[in-house]
Amino acid sequence: MAGTQEGKLRALHRALAAHPDEPVLFADLIREVWGDNPPTGPLPALRTLVKRLRRSIPDEVVTDASGYRLKVRTPGPCQLPADLPDFVGREHELESLERQEGVVAITGPPGVGKTALAVRLAHRLRERYFDGQLYVNLRAFASGPPVTPEQALSGFLRALGVPQAAIPASLDAQVGLYREKLDGKRVLVVLDNAVEDVIEPLVPDRPGCLAIVTSRHDLPGQLRLDVLADDAAHDLLVSMRVGGTAEERTELVRLCAHLPLALRIAGANVAHGHIEDYLDELRGDRLDVLEIDGDAAVRATFELSYRALSDEAKRVFRRLGLTPGADIGLDAATALAGRDPEVQLDELVRAGLVDHVGVRYQLHDLIRLFAGDAADDDDQAGLLDMYAWYLRTAFNAVSKIVPETSLLTEPDLDGPSLTFADRDDAGAWLEEEHSNLVAAVVAAPSPYAQQLADALRIYLHIGRFEIDKAVVFRAGLRTARAAGDLAGQSAALFGLGMSCWTRSEYRDALASFAEALEYAQTPYAVASIRNAAGIVYSEMGETRRADECFAEALRIRRELGDERGIGAALMNLGISHGTRGELRQAAEYIQECKELSEHLGLYNQLAIALDNLSVAYFELGDLDAALTSSIESVQLHTSQDQQRALANALASLARIHAERGEIADGLSAAERCLVVAREAEHPKARIDCLVALAVLEPEKAEQHAGEAVELGRKVGYGPGVITASILLARATRSLELIDEVIGTIQETDSFMDHSRALLVRAEITGSAGTAREALEAAERRGQAKVASDARSLLVTLGA
Repeated sequence: MAGTQEGKLRALHRALAAHPDEPVLFADLIREVWGDNPPTGPLPALRTLVKRLRRSIPDEVVTDASGYRLKVRTPGPCQLPADLPDFVGREHELESLERQEGVVAITGPPGVGKTALAVRLAHRLRERYFDGQLYVNLRAFASGPPVTPEQALSGFLRALGVPQAAIPASLDAQVGLYREKLDGKRVLVVLDNAVEDVIEPLVPDRPGCLAIVTSRHDLPGQLRLDVLADDAAHDLLVSMRVGGTAEERTELVRLCAHLPLALRIAGANVAHGHIEDYLDELRGDRLDVLEIDGDAAVRATFELSYRALSDEAKRVFRRLGLTPGADIGLDAATALAGRDPEVQLDELVRAGLVDHVGVRYQLHDLIRLFAGDAADDDDQAGLLDMYAWYLRTAFNAVSKIVPETSLLTEPDLDGPSLTFADRDDAGAWLEEEHSNLVAAVVAAPSPYAQQLADALRIYLHIGRFEIDKAVVFRAGLRTARAAGDLAGQSAALFGLGMSCWTRSEYRDALASFAEALEYAQTPYAVASIRNAAGIVYSEMGETRRADECFAEALRIRRELGDERGIGAALMNLGISHGTRGELRQAAEYIQECKELSEHLGLYNQLAIALDNLSVAYFELGDLDAALTSSIESVQLHTSQDQQRALANALASLARIHAERGEIADGLSAAERCLVVAREAEHPKARIDCLVALAVLEPEKAEQHAGEAVELGRKVGYGPGVITASILLARATRSLELIDEVIGTIQETDSFMDHSRALLVRAEITGSAGTAREALEAAERRGQAKVASDARSLLVTLGA
């Protein structure tokens, strides 16, 4: 039996935690807490104890019919920067802010300590907001590009567990998903360095959530932060071990205008003595100035600290002020400095001019502006060296992940860069440098901006970074147009077209590809753009136009001797021929692509070829070969972590199992397909999977096929609509629908489903003539399974 009230709480918590997410009976809980001596009215006493427990733990205690259940909360994301160990003062402000709900606005001039106060407040409130703490520096007042609401929300959604591929492209859709993820949760959001017009979509706007916003501009309900009071300013200097007399520290506070940023810089320089000399230099020729404004104080401390640096540290500092990203790693800093700058970076950290956070280096916005203003032409040349290093290293990383990577621009790839041992190593670098790479494209001059955008194209495409695609390719296009760079314009338009294709915005994709062709400068660029346009036409069901694009791409690539490109064009031609029911020709093209991919070690392409080959074997009736090829494709895609392509392969596998009568295996593949397709936001694979489910679950055929038709029409996936409509017509016995499908097939040349549609019409009408027509079409195209079904139907009809 537990003794004290605290002991009873611990006993209750222990009893519930022993069976998480399971109801524990009232009687068992009473026994665990009070033993053989329960109080009079044990149930009311237990309820009172549960109320106290709910207030003291982050987990949820749920009331069930016969007891209580402990619902353990999983730890939420924590993105807060580290709290300052020497934070001083502001206690009155903190106590006031802690009582606020909804939105806390902290405003004030630069250097006054807004971010430090916001971070201290957030750390004090962490336990209240146990479902997560989100942070973003919106960089509204920085020298580099600001963070857009779309980019900020994308980061928040990833932290809240949304896969990158499932993050919507539009701001409205992002906001809706963000607030949906916050429903019923207690989450704290810190929006640092914001302006009013970007705040609204980022505020949680949900009961139980809180936003802390910092800005130099006035905001509704703000706490306008003033400089440090005398006592707090003195406490800060003491905490930094600044010596000297009280009078000397008082003068240092005055000369720093009581600003925390200026005091920290000054304190870093006099922490080991010599305060008298520092004060002499800081006074300069301002002894007769009665009032020292904040800007002058901050700038004076910067200048004094800068003058005290070694020449090499000064050079590194100036160059750091030119970089567009929020932080920088040692490798990029080496490219920027032209040599290993670690010694100089340590000097800058000791001087209080640079913060060392983990393995990255950061500058306060004001310090960055000061450093950038001091930069000369030689420093600007170092910045260009860093952009060139980013370009080469990004190309190396993307090529390691996708060996088929190629560019429409022609950058100089010779020079210093990082190389990567494997795909994981390359992927880790791209993830770490992602925001800096995007910022570099926005800030860099020609030709680096458009060439870096080109190098990042396939990485952004396969990673489904839809928000960053728009930022990167528009910036690349803008820079290329300003420079009159035709190849750069073509590459950026190609990237924009691929982005539209990913979102199933087919007409917009074709428009971008058409404009990209106008600026294409090489046969290779023409082939790449034609190939991509062919894929769009194919998914729209316009197979003849797709064939024209693929055939031209294949011709150009054969002339160029581009083996990698030849494989892609061969496979796409195979897919297009297969859509029209020219199955043997399709299988030959895809088999040639498969062999070439194996020879070149292009495993992404090989996995896709195996999937498409399995479809060809399926239609030809060789279900054993289809199954073998499909399983190998799924295994390869899984190892390559290509989610959209994996979803396609799983849909094919589900349909093959369905045709073979392997219901359990088919349902397992379909279930996995739907999960992957949802995470990858890939409606095409979902449609193909629903088609497989219509066969696997005949009792739900109408439901699955109807959903597939509706979704296919919504995204413009013509071939999927045709296949699903055939199954829907069979399930509903709709002659009108099957006749509509047959008409669509004849209009679009999607003849792979022609014999199957005729067979369903024969089943609905009982027409032996239509059954013979289906048999002839199936035999002509080598569709053994459909031919067999047509013969069986003719026997049934007595024909």
